[in-house]
Amino acid sequence: MSSFDLNSVEIKMKSTLDNLINNFHGIRTGRASTGLVDNILIDAYGQKMKLKDLATVSIPESRTIKINVWDTNMLPPIEKAIHSSNLELNPMIEGQIIRINLPELTSERRVELAKNIKSLAEEAKISLRNVRQDAMNILKKSSQDENIPEDEVKVIQENIQKLTDKFVSNVNEVSKIKEEDIMKI
Repeated sequence: MSSFDLNSVEIKMKSTLDNLINNFHGIRTGRASTGLVDNILIDAYGQKMKLKDLATVSIPESRTIKINVWDTNMLPPIEKAIHSSNLELNPMIEGQIIRINLPELTSERRVELAKNIKSLAEEAKISLRNVRQDAMNILKKSSQDENIPEDEVKVIQENIQKLTDKFVSNVNEVSKIKEEDIMKI
């Protein structure tokens, strides 16, 4: 039996998919979502911190994001970071709360976001293919070093390809769902 670790290949591919899904959370659809602002970086206490580490983010209505800031001194930096994000949001400070009302997405903006989703999905597929290629190269080298039988190498190669196909299919599925979500009016 070879010492090739197929599990590590799957972990790397899952990490790529998880990263894509995390990126998709930051893309605005027609509805409010905490994921839209959770990971915005704020200049806080001499370092960059995620918004979710400085405040409680909630969705009181379908098109409203409510940010309950724990330290009122952080209101201006949070507002500034939200303004400077590429999300085209307009935060309003109300006491210790920042409220964001999401405007309707224009059809041009929807098309632009859909292109962005396709681009992110393509980058994820390229990353998956790179993981596959690296795994194939490692397999080739270890098969020569360890004298792994040819038929066993073929089986491992097929398993690597099946994993790649599975994760590419997952990327296609999540990107299609996100794109449909954005294109809904």
